[in-house]
Amino acid sequence: MGLTDWASDHLLATVAISLASLTLAVVSALGVAGWLLAALLGLGGTGTLGSLLPLFVVGLVVGVPATVVGLVAVAVGIAARASSAVNGTTEIAGIRLGRVASYVERENEYARMVGLADLVENFDTRSAEQRADDRTERLKERYVEGEISEYEFEQRMQTILDEEGVRRDRVSTIDDELRATERN
Repeated sequence: MGLTDWASDHLLATVAISLASLTLAVVSALGVAGWLLAALLGLGGTGTLGSLLPLFVVGLVVGVPATVVGLVAVAVGIAARASSAVNGTTEIAGIRLGRVASYVERENEYARMVGLADLVENFDTRSAEQRADDRTERLKERYVEGEISEYEFEQRMQTILDEEGVRRDRVSTIDDELRATERN
């Protein structure tokens, strides 16, 4: 069980540990600051605070890193819970987001230059074959519309297949479909 799983499963405990670490760090910082202030102003009581100074330093050394780790664990736990809560709708949202991105790319040259649809692919939970099919369809549309050359089309097609982990034998099917589209 990793930090992500533990933080997600024990979110309340993670928050409590983070708050305890934060309290330790703040109290230690105030103790060191109080000792420094008393020493600089020449006030009495520096002996009492001075005897606690090693504890304050240890508190800072332990409290600050523990607080940072705790806050990161809380953020990871919240993110893990949020992602699992929306997991069921992610696929539908990813498909819709991909379609919207494709439309925006077709209509806006800046979105095309940035590769908006390719960026959105990261949020898509569909299978590699489904993603590759959608990406190749968009690529074929751009090729047929004359936006990219045949060489660029072949290069990008290979990149898509490599990125999605789709086997090479799918190229022949895609090439056949492209030739049929060109004839029409």
